[in-house]
Amino acid sequence: MFSVVIPLYNKSHTIIKTLQSVIDQTYRNFEIIIINDGSTDNSIEVIQQYFSDKRIKIFNQQNRGVSAARNKGVEVSNGEWISFLDGDDEWHPSYLSIIKKAIELYPQAGMICTGGIIKDINKHDIHYRIASKYLNQIKEVNFFENPSVFSHSSGLSVKKSIFKETHGFPIGMKCCEDFACTQSIALITHTIYIGLPISKYNGGVAGQITSIDKETQIKYIKYVAEYYNIVMNDYNNNNCNNPLFKIYFKYDIRHRFKGYIKEKCMLESFIENLSTDNLNLFSKLELFWYKNRYKVISKLWINFTKIIWKMHRFPVVGEKINAKYIDEKYRIW
Repeated sequence: MFSVVIPLYNKSHTIIKTLQSVIDQTYRNFEIIIINDGSTDNSIEVIQQYFSDKRIKIFNQQNRGVSAARNKGVEVSNGEWISFLDGDDEWHPSYLSIIKKAIELYPQAGMICTGGIIKDINKHDIHYRIASKYLNQIKEVNFFENPSVFSHSSGLSVKKSIFKETHGFPIGMKCCEDFACTQSIALITHTIYIGLPISKYNGGVAGQITSIDKETQIKYIKYVAEYYNIVMNDYNNNNCNNPLFKIYFKYDIRHRFKGYIKEKCMLESFIENLSTDNLNLFSKLELFWYKNRYKVISKLWINFTKIIWKMHRFPVVGEKINAKYIDEKYRIW
């Protein structure tokens, strides 16, 4: 049985579509665990009005954030596998059936990630979030080819026993908590990737992290650094020998340096909050360029290292996918 864990905070305007996409699954053996994280709107009333399915179980808690809600959902779940779904996202009707197929094909798997659709609810256009080299495939992957491509919280299923070996979603983090969780899981288990757009991220929804203003972004830099620190600590503690881990980490942290270098306070905050182990990934000369905001040479160097990274032919964020190569039933739904 699957346990579908849905953290809920003020999603009365989206939760009906989200829940309906689970109820409509072709695979029926699941429970739905809704953790109401102190909602102040009528989300629960909406659920009770529209749904009477006994598989829906609601647990209320004071507002503690999405990490605490997801962790609580895992704690009270009964399934061997946990599938996470945010309260404003949706699944294709075949989602759980395809996840089940992946588990049967790869019984050693501890984590399964899927491709997806990105849709702005205020527009009509959609984009596909798929690693093109794995399009239409179900395949074991090295998660650290590019976690940013493989991982999305509403396209994530984890074996409960594996999840419990980790710290789960770090409580208190305002962003990147999903990256910290999935990458820590990937360090200890096999990851399977499904190159089909069977999860849907609905953008443009009020209250999403992607819509925060610049002032809030500056405040959240410490959480971004905390994510890198947590995962690096897990890497060291687990004595991992994944050959791609440090390659990806250096690439991704450099990407942050490039984004923050234009704002002195952002760059200083990021460097100040990074652990020594993460800073030691870079030479003293490279760090000198960043700390002293040598913008031109820093950006040239980062761009050069990105070219080298892309020569590995790892998946990249924002790859364009020609819809004609996707099975018609998964293109638009």
